[in-house]
Amino acid sequence: MRKTIVIATILCIAMSAYMLLFRKTEIIFVHHVKGETDIVVRNFPLTQAGKIIWWENNKDSLLLKNDISDVDEYGNYFVGIEDIGVGFVSVSEARFSSWYSFSKNDLICFDEIKSESRCIEKKNLMMINNGRDNKTYYYIDGDSITK
Repeated sequence: MRKTIVIATILCIAMSAYMLLFRKTEIIFVHHVKGETDIVVRNFPLTQAGKIIWWENNKDSLLLKNDISDVDEYGNYFVGIEDIGVGFVSVSEARFSSWYSFSKNDLICFDEIKSESRCIEKKNLMMINNGRDNKTYYYIDGDSITK
């Protein structure tokens, strides 16, 4: 009996680790306006290193595929990656993070979505800024990382 419980526990831990480590990031929506791009994703990597590796592996295809034209001749751009969370909601459905929040500041709404449910609750996963000094700046969970 004890051996069965140990084996079941090990299998559960292994399956959970596999699902967390090898989950595929899904791009839900890309919004671009005036030099700034927001990418809404699901299943983003959990670690800072994983987030940076994901961006490095996907940035060229993302920038070209979505025709983000504000990348200048030096390669400068600004990108924010947001979590889809519970999905797109209308302003009236939003669950604000504090009882006194009466503004739309907790939401990002996308005008090009022609639906009542066109907003997501802000949950910034990572910001990327590529500067003229040929360095990429990553802002993740309050930390600044330069590469």
